[in-house]
Amino acid sequence: MSSQDTFELLSRNFLFRDVDPSALRRVAELGIKRRLASGERLFSKGDDGDALYGVINGNVAICASGPGRKEVILSVMEPGDILGEVALIDGLPRTADARALEPADLLMIRRRDFLALLEREPKLSIHLLQLLCERLRQTNSLVEDAAFLSLSARLAKRLLSLATLYGEAAEEGVHIGLKLSQSSMARMLGTSRESVNKHLQEWVRAGYIDVARSSVTVKDREALQRIVKDDQGA
Repeated sequence: MSSQDTFELLSRNFLFRDVDPSALRRVAELGIKRRLASGERLFSKGDDGDALYGVINGNVAICASGPGRKEVILSVMEPGDILGEVALIDGLPRTADARALEPADLLMIRRRDFLALLEREPKLSIHLLQLLCERLRQTNSLVEDAAFLSLSARLAKRLLSLATLYGEAAEEGVHIGLKLSQSSMARMLGTSRESVNKHLQEWVRAGYIDVARSSVTVKDREALQRIVKDDQGA
């Protein structure tokens, strides 16, 4: 990956938005390419926070494990996203696991190199703070959903979010362009695959969605929005 490609990747990300191009080029020069196979772990909870990663292609899941090694997918990082910034800044151990959902190419910037650059480019520190605040809001939203929404509303809200992030226009609606099994969706929501399947099949029969192998097409976005709205107003 050339320095120009790295520059373009970083420039599309919230973290480096509006950063002076000359400063951003110096960040790009720190990048090292890393490749992951499907299912390969990038880092585990407790590992040293020694690098920031940007997704060039593929998808990387941020996961947490509970008792009995039950895994919950907290978020899916897509091309252009950056991960590992919390541990990069404070130097403390990783707070979650990260693994590739499919073959992925990543940009890696080592902590020691990035911190040296921050000392010379204080505006980058401000952008890091903005990103961390955004991530905190996202986390708070997930916690609120788990506390106040039913499973059907949380599943509908997650499908709407995935359709926005990965949506591809299809003849019958919006196809979610991400290979995501029912087991993966269940881990995202902290529930069982059987519970997810029950709701999905009900919505297939109602004409809200269409389900194929590891993929979902949203046919009636308004119907899913009503499920969320009705639950919030209950």
